[in-house]
Amino acid sequence: MSEIEIYAHRGASGHALENTWKAFQLAHQLQVGIELDIQMTRDGIAVVYHDDQLNRLAGMRSDVYAMAYESIRMLSIRKRFRRFGRHSIPLAYEVIHWAKQKNISLNIELKSSVAKHPDGPEIVSALLEGAKNVHLSSFDAELLEKMKRLQPHVEVAWILKRAVQWSELEKYKGFDSFHFHKRYHKAKWLEPIAKMGKTVRLYGIVGNERILRDLHPAVKGIITDYPARVKALRSQQQSKPQHTRQKTSQEQ
Repeated sequence: MSEIEIYAHRGASGHALENTWKAFQLAHQLQVGIELDIQMTRDGIAVVYHDDQLNRLAGMRSDVYAMAYESIRMLSIRKRFRRFGRHSIPLAYEVIHWAKQKNISLNIELKSSVAKHPDGPEIVSALLEGAKNVHLSSFDAELLEKMKRLQPHVEVAWILKRAVQWSELEKYKGFDSFHFHKRYHKAKWLEPIAKMGKTVRLYGIVGNERILRDLHPAVKGIITDYPARVKALRSQQQSKPQHTRQKTSQEQ
């Protein structure tokens, strides 16, 4: 069984508030990579936050991109009905610097505000100087192309969301990998990517999926809110004798 990269989605967000220092520290304790999101403020400061709008976690009907960093810095974020406590929105520079020091693999998803800011790609590129074990992902193919020109040696991954996008794969041979939801873990979606010599990371994994027992060879990583579950299942599978694993695969 090949080694599979495990990334904690927005940190260990099944156990701590997403994209916060608490979630990142828990992921580090589990010795897994970290997936996080970068947004850009109006004044060109990269922060770690998922949504374009602040309403869900900060209770404000304003876009991150519409605000200056000094206003963002003062906000308290929390999640209703989850006892994760109150937190602040981290600076992307501080998180990336910390990950460099700890040698933590990062999957950085670039959100729409990075593309909106006139210097967004260049600002992110500067943050990546000296970083190892990092790759960039985005739904925005044009943004990824810009990042690849700025950072030719950094892996970029296009996040595929709709089945129709598979017909466009040939246009994006310059991308290194592709990310998509676990529901597309089927040969008809995986084989075209494998034939291009590219790799896949799956998201939406919770740790009890049958597909984890027999991942397609093109899959190099999984992104999950529950990295401890996935690690435990992978460890259990790896400890089984080879003939038992083959039998399990044939039964599916």
